[in-house]
Amino acid sequence: MNRTLLHTITLILIAASPILAAPAQAQSLIQLPTGFQYPNGITHSRDPIRLSSAASTLYVGSVTSGQILRITPNGKTETFFPGTDEIFAATSLRLDEQRGVLWGASPDFLGVRGADGQVTRRPHRIFAIDIRTAKVLQVIAMPDGGFSNDIALDENGGVYVTDSSRPRIHYLAPGTTQFRVWAEDEQFRSRQIGLGGIARAANGVLIVGMFSDGKLLKITPQAQGNPKVEAIPLPRSLENPDGMQFAPDGSLLITEGAVSSGNGRLLRIRNILDTKTPKEIETLASGLESPVNLTIAGQTIWITESRIRHRLLPGKEAAVPNTFFVRRFAL
Repeated sequence: MNRTLLHTITLILIAASPILAAPAQAQSLIQLPTGFQYPNGITHSRDPIRLSSAASTLYVGSVTSGQILRITPNGKTETFFPGTDEIFAATSLRLDEQRGVLWGASPDFLGVRGADGQVTRRPHRIFAIDIRTAKVLQVIAMPDGGFSNDIALDENGGVYVTDSSRPRIHYLAPGTTQFRVWAEDEQFRSRQIGLGGIARAANGVLIVGMFSDGKLLKITPQAQGNPKVEAIPLPRSLENPDGMQFAPDGSLLITEGAVSSGNGRLLRIRNILDTKTPKEIETLASGLESPVNLTIAGQTIWITESRIRHRLLPGKEAAVPNTFFVRRFAL
């Protein structure tokens, strides 16, 4: 083969793939159906017989639609839930597999533009869907006009929800229909977008990200009184920390949305629960386009690449990508 041609092909392949800066291996790329835009929420269920990541079924939601896709282990993509007037987005999805309930956040992030050019936003909310029948079980509005961003579940079926517009983390106790404020703190306050991603460790400690400020916070439940909120020392500010999950080894995996630079990343931080020493930030992959959420099964990571950055840049709103993806990596 001509050496110049070989060099050109190599450059094309590099440009089309995320850059890996540590041992995370890029695997299959899932192209989503035509018409499904801005993927965000993602979770998975396991095959009860074949307990492997390869046998996982994925559920994928959108920033701008209540439609939820189901992607089977053999690669078949189908509509699990079409969306309704009450469920118009699925920016976070978390599956309570024990109880068969799919929880999701449905904020009206971009709003609806009327004929007069004015943008109105519907009240932000969360929802619950029966994973077997796709029947809507609950739709619960956020208190005080709050913005439902991300969700974490506990072992009892309780639901934690970050509020991006108010300095609060809400909790929905099992079997109830009304939120209570679980934590409220001035460290959650931001002049822009506040609390974003949330992850719960096995010991009940929560890690949250401040989307616009680039900080991570540790929230520890107390036997009495309010939870303890501590800043996690980092060597640099994160550029829009978003979706986060704990890996099997206890490290925290985070998507870095990178609204300003456009260089989205998958990050890993080890020993995240120890706030006494600065943490090393490992870049597992870079060159992602607005990575917003992730789900982990064993050593496999699936990331929704929302490609929504153009909607946040003046003059670029109409440059809608033709295709959208879920990316897969192996640790």
